[in-house]
Amino acid sequence: MLITCHNCETIFQIDKSKIAPKGQQVKCSVCAHVWTIFPDNEEETNTPKLNLNRNEDLYTEATTQKLQGPKQRQDILEKNKNKKSNFLVFLIWLFIICMVLVLAIFALINYRATVTAYYPKLSTFFELAGININYSSESLAIQNLQTDWKDDILRVRGDIFNNGSMRVHTLPVKITVIDPSGLLLSTHEIWPDSTTIDASEHVPFFAQITIDADEKAEIQVDFLSYKSK
Repeated sequence: MLITCHNCETIFQIDKSKIAPKGQQVKCSVCAHVWTIFPDNEEETNTPKLNLNRNEDLYTEATTQKLQGPKQRQDILEKNKNKKSNFLVFLIWLFIICMVLVLAIFALINYRATVTAYYPKLSTFFELAGININYSSESLAIQNLQTDWKDDILRVRGDIFNNGSMRVHTLPVKITVIDPSGLLLSTHEIWPDSTTIDASEHVPFFAQITIDADEKAEIQVDFLSYKSK
């Protein structure tokens, strides 16, 4: 009959007739394990096969674990790669947004006179920031100028014309009265009816001045430079 060591699973062949009916202790010559066998309990000869299957299962499990390790590491590396990629995209978008804001602020400050002509409420923002707004007369011209005297009253009227391509701020007009001898008699500052003027449009102005002069006096009308405080 065949018996198998319960410890090392070594298979032995012994004479069944030499085994006592009540059982007999045997000792493994390989690992020195001692156990009891009985003549009526012959072990199946497929024990090595069971042992082989066990080894196969262990081998399969070990192989699976070895395969899962690199896969898990690959998944972690892939996640880290995706995180780095997303973070890089975030930094690029953050840089683009910051550049757009910087350019917008630069344009807002550099072209503040034009911007405030379209959006007058922004003038308060520049005032709070301590940034002056310089109004230019480059695209403005005085047209249809008329003067007339009545006793000691001088009346001056005309139009301020915007010959530019964008809306601009109007400027105050300075009226200077000079005696024929070259003596400065009077200067007066007046504002037109509107604070802004669209492209190719005009804004009228009018002044009535009481002065001791006659019709021979020279009348000069010019723009005054102006900037916000």
